[in-house]
Amino acid sequence: MKKKSVLLIAVAIVLIAVVASIVYIYWPKPGGGAQTSEQTLKPVSLRIMTTWSQWSADDFNRYFFAESGMPRAGVVQPSAAMILNITNITFIRVEDPKIWREAGLNGSVDGFIGQNRYNITTLCYEGALHPIQDPKILELAKNIPDTLKGYTKDGKLCWVAIYFMPYVWLVNLDYAKKVGVEVPNTWSDLLKPEYLSIITQGAYLMAVYPVPNRDPMVNSVNTILAKYGWEKGWSIIAVVMGAASKLETSSKAAGDSVAFGKALLTVLGFDTAFTEYSMFPGKLDIVFPKNETGYWFTPIAIAANVSSDRLDGMYRLIRWALTDMQDKMLFNRSGWSFNMPVLGFNNTSPRMAFKEKAIQNLFATPTDLELALGEAAPATTLYANILVTDKDVRSLLREVVTKIIEKYQSNQISLDDYYRYIYMIGRPPKFKDPLTGNETTFSLDEARQLGMAIRSGTIKGEDLEKELKSAIINNLNTILQTLG
Repeated sequence: MKKKSVLLIAVAIVLIAVVASIVYIYWPKPGGGAQTSEQTLKPVSLRIMTTWSQWSADDFNRYFFAESGMPRAGVVQPSAAMILNITNITFIRVEDPKIWREAGLNGSVDGFIGQNRYNITTLCYEGALHPIQDPKILELAKNIPDTLKGYTKDGKLCWVAIYFMPYVWLVNLDYAKKVGVEVPNTWSDLLKPEYLSIITQGAYLMAVYPVPNRDPMVNSVNTILAKYGWEKGWSIIAVVMGAASKLETSSKAAGDSVAFGKALLTVLGFDTAFTEYSMFPGKLDIVFPKNETGYWFTPIAIAANVSSDRLDGMYRLIRWALTDMQDKMLFNRSGWSFNMPVLGFNNTSPRMAFKEKAIQNLFATPTDLELALGEAAPATTLYANILVTDKDVRSLLREVVTKIIEKYQSNQISLDDYYRYIYMIGRPPKFKDPLTGNETTFSLDEARQLGMAIRSGTIKGEDLEKELKSAIINNLNTILQTLG
């Protein structure tokens, strides 16, 4: 009798354990609502061409395939890859957009992550990208501004950014009070007499650093030229970044210079500016130049000749990139959280308080002008760097601008004349073209030719720099003589 009772108890325990395991497997779990709806998805592997570094590609895969499923608050969850049934992602790192075009058209990859706005838009117009037609993605994309997504010529969504980085001003509020100016809103504000006059007190409007290979400086130069035009744009660059600036060696040094009260502002990536701001929140502020905030972003797109199975896989990945990636990976993943999410409805990072201001003020260069400035980049970067870093040019710029200010303050010239002289500083100078040996004007078209010549090795950057520096100095000396 006892043996029978023990046997019945053992059977009961086994049945309870089986029932409990079934309940555990199939009962909805916190954060796991998507699991059952995705279990029927066909497994798929993806090949994605990217401009990401090897570290970025490897770290993305570590998160996507494993660490996105790490326990949270004691709850074990499946990884993003398991939920989406994406079995593998192979990243192929290529910078050349011509290779991207070929890959999109021949179907050797399934999707793309990266490239600048001009290149990804060109790929779209050339038919190398598959229109995004997934209803969930289209609904999400409605909340993304036009500056962060692109369309085919007949209005179909072609690519969408998954995160971006605005280039902002870090402003010292105490310094602004000390020199008696309001916090500026635009680059052109800094040309006003009330701002430029602080240099006669030995103060500095801006802390700058060398232009080449420094994204915030390069982007600011291009944004200013695109927003204000060639002549006025170079005037802002020469006067604000040259005459009225304190030259530092790096973006970090420039940020510290502003933080410790040695200049009014500097331009930085939002991540660097936010770090400085977080240390002195009452003393510093982050300013997004009004309707002229430059930025870079990372877009995701689908290859034109992707197979139907892999098209569905790309849709799964993009949906995840616009939802969980925004709220989780871009919130707490080291190396990624400094990026600004394009959506992030549930991202609770303190950085998100700045997102709306950023989006409202982003400036997107018109596509044709972006092409022209891209071709001219080696020449314009070189020219800007002369204005920003060359000791002789900086000294002469400060002398010219100081004289203009003093004449205005003493009522020797009117406000109209003040601006006329300021804009003379940015007037493209005549110089000896190392390509032809002839004298020509440094126009945008000329800069495009010179930029392509530098890239091809037809001319050396140092030869062009020598000619341009000489032309700038001659132009400034002419303005000095005119001022008397």
